[in-house]
Amino acid sequence: MVSELKPEDVDVLVLPEMAFTGYVFTSKEHIKPYLEDAETGPSVQWAKTQAKRLNAHIVVGFPEKKKKTAVEGDDREPALVYYNSIAFVDPQGHLVTTYAKSFLYYTDENWAEEGPGFKSIEVGFGICMDVNPYQFKAPFAAFEFSSYHVENKSTLLLCSMAWNTGEEAPKKEKPAPKPKKSASESTQGQEDDGEEDWEDDEETEEERAERENHTLMFETIQYWAMRMNPFYTQGKKASEVYIAIANRIGTEGGNLFVGSSCVMKLSNKGPELLGALSANEEG
Repeated sequence: MVSELKPEDVDVLVLPEMAFTGYVFTSKEHIKPYLEDAETGPSVQWAKTQAKRLNAHIVVGFPEKKKKTAVEGDDREPALVYYNSIAFVDPQGHLVTTYAKSFLYYTDENWAEEGPGFKSIEVGFGICMDVNPYQFKAPFAAFEFSSYHVENKSTLLLCSMAWNTGEEAPKKEKPAPKPKKSASESTQGQEDDGEEDWEDDEETEEERAERENHTLMFETIQYWAMRMNPFYTQGKKASEVYIAIANRIGTEGGNLFVGSSCVMKLSNKGPELLGALSANEEG
């Protein structure tokens, strides 16, 4: 999809969380072959190449390995620390900054350390669980992520997601078809209640799937918008802020990812949805 883009098509390209490696890892050993550093790793090198080609800023998620800060007087080789990170690359192909996920989801806790904290350089960065209450234990109304970015006057939020249902992905088996009524059965009782043959109103499997995907999309985006609440209560002079969210689709390791990638405008009038993909749509 990206190879089809031209330089005039895009100003900022945001890829999902851990876009090229996948997200579901069970241990440090499991993820070890896929860890990369922020300068020479394949995900970041890809972003640098594409940023120059497209003359655009690029955000890409990747599992980062980083040396701990050396302690004075300690001659030992600094240990490595693992982060769930994103890289932000400018149109000249320079790495502007990295951001390490601050709030870890259960899956992250299998291998990653918490990042040092939220980050804003007027552009603010977020990764998935960051927009939730810390460890799902903090008060819902604390709004840690959005409160931070209000205080630091971020005007653009770029968020890479591997947002999933938190449940095992549904099985792929098709439901057994319902038995058809005979002609005599389908006409019985119509004089009494005026009902038409129930088969006429029955959803096809494709229609049901489309309805469920749209419902999931709107529920997901509504939740993300709700978690941006501090942007809506700043008073009349508050500036408009934009948030771009890129989430993956499909399944991995029994996890169902819910897509719903979107762009919203956040202001004292509330959230405004400017564009979105459905829960099972790449684009």
